[in-house]
Amino acid sequence: MPAARSRFDAVLLDLDGTLVDSLADLRTALNATLARDGLPPVTAAAMRAMVGDGAPALLRRGLLASGGDPDRAPDLLPDFLAVYEPIAAAGTALFRGAAGAVRALRAAGFALAIVTNKPARATGLILDSVGLAPLIDTVVGGDTLPQRKPDPAPLHEALRRLRVEPGRAVMVGDMHHDIAAARAAGTAAILARYGYGRPDDATSADAVLDDIGGLRAAIEALPSGRALAS
Repeated sequence: MPAARSRFDAVLLDLDGTLVDSLADLRTALNATLARDGLPPVTAAAMRAMVGDGAPALLRRGLLASGGDPDRAPDLLPDFLAVYEPIAAAGTALFRGAAGAVRALRAAGFALAIVTNKPARATGLILDSVGLAPLIDTVVGGDTLPQRKPDPAPLHEALRRLRVEPGRAVMVGDMHHDIAAARAAGTAAILARYGYGRPDDATSADAVLDDIGGLRAAIEALPSGRALAS
């Protein structure tokens, strides 16, 4: 029998910056795409501030940073994906403690979804590579719907598939758009502060997490629905 769990039934997990560190592979693909347009590469430090809003936004930011035309992003998106998808899991690794944290949630009986702005195919490749795919009930990627986080539609889609009401779910992510999407969707929100976000992203979260190994405890410690941030 599954272990007794809290008032929550589901946990919605962001991927990049929350479960995995994917900056190296994203930067390799971005710089290869920029090079095809004769543009200089972006640095590792600059790359950290560009991720989180999906491939189209990453391309726009990369083009702008390298002196290119950000309006070229839609034209370059197929080239970027052609480079990125085959290497999506090459240098991408779980954050320390992430595998154990996800297993603990599964053992406790939570339904689990990945809700990410990364394309779904690349997300699946990464989950397979790091061994988490069997533990995840459903994946909503950045190309699953017309909308991406911070729009609440991806969270609503994940909850529809899981058959869980928003008030019985927690969104866990490292960026401001994860928290904004949770607020709009009506779920609780935990900020993974160790990820790629900004310090002030924590201001509207219900809780912050500095070590993913403490995720289940953070969920159990969330206040009652009436006390959650509005």
